[in-house]
Amino acid sequence: MELTANETYQMIGKVESINQGAHFCNTTIMTLESEHINLKLDFDQLEGLMMGKVYQFETQAVYKVEDELVLRCLSFVPAEDVLKNEDLAKAMEMFYTYAPMPMMEIKKGIESYLHKIENPILRAIAETIYKEHEQVFYLHPAATKFHHAYVGGLSFHTLTMLRLIDPFITVYPYLNKDLLYAATILHDMSKIGEISGVDGEYTKEGLLIGHLVMQTVDVDRVARTLGFEDHEETLLLKHMIISHHGLMNFGSPKKPQTGEALLLWYIDTIDSKLTVLGESFEHTAPGSFTQMISVLDRMRFYKDKLKK
Repeated sequence: MELTANETYQMIGKVESINQGAHFCNTTIMTLESEHINLKLDFDQLEGLMMGKVYQFETQAVYKVEDELVLRCLSFVPAEDVLKNEDLAKAMEMFYTYAPMPMMEIKKGIESYLHKIENPILRAIAETIYKEHEQVFYLHPAATKFHHAYVGGLSFHTLTMLRLIDPFITVYPYLNKDLLYAATILHDMSKIGEISGVDGEYTKEGLLIGHLVMQTVDVDRVARTLGFEDHEETLLLKHMIISHHGLMNFGSPKKPQTGEALLLWYIDTIDSKLTVLGESFEHTAPGSFTQMISVLDRMRFYKDKLKK
């Protein structure tokens, strides 16, 4: 890009590399225009910059030596803090492998289920937590590698699970739809704090506590703030979240002990496995077996040649 001395430039970019030495530090970013640009950093900026993350950068063109102009980073903020939904969706879909559905379509779908919750206590708890994490929820992966490990994977997984609820309720009408909608929307929300991002790893809290307990604590916090800590809805919602991995050797502190908790475990398992199987079939010729699939006990699955 052409630079003019002392001019300031604002750009959206994904961090590709971070370099530092005894007397220098800089980062290379890829912009929305697909340019690779080097930015000079101050040492105190290093702590807040994360590899693979998208930021809005404020920069200034300054002279390095003689007539060579370089860009000095004045400040940066996460893209999700400054871009509107549509612009953020375009940026994420350019920089990353995104979920197999547009961000705004996922968002519209999830919010339609949020608005169908009729119980005022469950609605208030779910809406409060959802709004606290609304922007980053649509950017986060559902895992680092096993399933939905891409930008938007967390929200896409959540929407697929929500779509499975109504057919089950039709067959088993004793199940409470409001509990199922609220718990499904919230069940993996704490993966935002458990995993550092799509190019990241598990955080210290994620490794030591895990998202089931983290999210149960968060529901308890919001319920207390709203004055709902002693209501049965809060107790049942917390039970569903803390038990949604089903078995203790899969990380559940408790096994499901309500019909809704049992179904939440099942639909979570169904989507985490069948979505990965479908993705594997995309790279498998009819009449052949997939590669071994980690989330399916490292089994290989046959892709039939039947006409669909």
